[in-house]
Amino acid sequence: MGYVIALCIVVLAAFVCTAVVLGRDGGEREARAFTELEPEQQQVLYNTPIKYEDESHQAWCQKGIVRNVTPRDDDTADVEVMWYNAKPDETTRKKETNIEHIAAKKKDVQAKGVHKGGVVTIRVQPGQGVTVVAA
Repeated sequence: MGYVIALCIVVLAAFVCTAVVLGRDGGEREARAFTELEPEQQQVLYNTPIKYEDESHQAWCQKGIVRNVTPRDDDTADVEVMWYNAKPDETTRKKETNIEHIAAKKKDVQAKGVHKGGVVTIRVQPGQGVTVVAA
């Protein structure tokens, strides 16, 4: 009986490990998406400055590119935004590309002129998410 329980635990652990390994891509999805951009769009993201809101550096604004806008039935839309070098630490900016899915009201998306391929200003607040400030 003990062998059956041990075997079940081993099989379950193997499934969990496989799911974890397959679920992580190490940023490959973002890297592929960055290379799919036009060279001009890559330069916009690569050269975007970070503008901190205050001395605490807890939130900042920078440029992003809209990868997709998907309207929903409930007067909202999913906006997929990509940005580069978005995680500054105390001394340098880490080199990475990020993609964020943002739920926004359809009327705000239309009023700001947010569209696929468009350059937008985003507000990044770690732990609290990303919002589109302006297009």
